[in-house]
Amino acid sequence: MPIRSSNALGITVASAFGVAVALLVAIVDFAALDAGTLTRFTGLDAAIRLPSVAWSVIFFAVMLTFAVSHLAGARFPHWLHVAAIVVAALGTLYQLAAVVFGISWYTIVLLVVALATLYFTIRACRASKTADDAPQIERTSRTWVLGAFLVIAGVAGLLAAYSLSVDKVVAIIDPGAKQGCDFSIFVQCSKNLGSWQGSLFGFPNPLIGLGGFAVPLVIGIAILAGAGFARWFWVAFNLGVVFALLFVGFLIGTSVYALHTLCPWCALVWTVTIPMFWLVSLYNLKSGNIRVSPRAKAFYNGAYGWLPLITLLSYVIVAVLFQVNLNVLKYLT
Repeated sequence: MPIRSSNALGITVASAFGVAVALLVAIVDFAALDAGTLTRFTGLDAAIRLPSVAWSVIFFAVMLTFAVSHLAGARFPHWLHVAAIVVAALGTLYQLAAVVFGISWYTIVLLVVALATLYFTIRACRASKTADDAPQIERTSRTWVLGAFLVIAGVAGLLAAYSLSVDKVVAIIDPGAKQGCDFSIFVQCSKNLGSWQGSLFGFPNPLIGLGGFAVPLVIGIAILAGAGFARWFWVAFNLGVVFALLFVGFLIGTSVYALHTLCPWCALVWTVTIPMFWLVSLYNLKSGNIRVSPRAKAFYNGAYGWLPLITLLSYVIVAVLFQVNLNVLKYLT
């Protein structure tokens, strides 16, 4: 196995294990909060107002996406490898802080995994000095738009997921506290977070966002750096985006027909997920990553230029749903 592939595989295995452990511990911590067996945070958890593993999920998800991109054939410029080392080093220091401020079996395990991730990342960076790491794709205006939007969507999604996670903790520890996103009976987050739909898979939905939105962020940076990916990578990413849209669609329906509320942070997630679905799907269809007939490919190539209008129409549909069922304008006037 080539050195670069073995390093990427090492990062993949280590970071995937890190994501799994961190997510499992976060789920257990939130379950303890719900059960009342955990009533307050200490150490690093108290400083970030969340189980410290929440940031671990983000860190390992970023490194996992970086590594899988390598396995998908992406060749990154050397500076991006250096940036990956910086991220891995910061993540390792964070895990060290978690051990210092609250030693436990999982903080030690995550520190060891972070060190392994850093080790393989450094090896990958050294190998990139002699490897052919020239960008694989021509950076046209369209790829710039794709990469830039994925970065923006990733950052916005992470912000929303983190804020909702903090609000969820506050809602559990102090049910009577007013949330920062509670503006009225209609515009609020508390009702959404407290519903069963807010923990659809048995744990708070924002935990999915903490790991999930790290993926488009890293892919967007890679695209802006000129990296291309194997067809299977694009298809897998597209399937992930489809899942995100279906999940968002379910939450929109829940807000409209069951909870009768508009959650501001949830709305931010919808706002970036909908255009991300159209952008990634149409890009894959027009580029041949998703194989279609030549005539259909030409159609999707033309449709790609109409993305702003398609996105606007999607927003209008969501707005009409809220207006028809909840008379939103009444609450805004």
